[in-house]
Amino acid sequence: MTETWMSNVYSFGMVIWEMVTGETAYSSFSPVQAAVGIAACGLRPEIPKDCQQTLKYIMTKCWNNNPSKRPHFSEILAIL
Repeated sequence: MTETWMSNVYSFGMVIWEMVTGETAYSSFSPVQAAVGIAACGLRPEIPKDCQQTLKYIMTKCWNNNPSKRPHFSEILAIL
């Protein structure tokens, strides 16, 4: 798999989620199960209800099922 800005943005959203929750994403899945779930089934971790709205917005945008619709880092920086 090739690394792109779109995959980096998805990963950034995951880092935010891990910082907010203090958990490791998809820890109950094998790496293959997680990859298939993410790519084929749109698997995303549940965002805590008490998550700050701006962070929730960024995570949701970073995880868009259509990678080309994910924000560029310049847009994320402007939001933050």
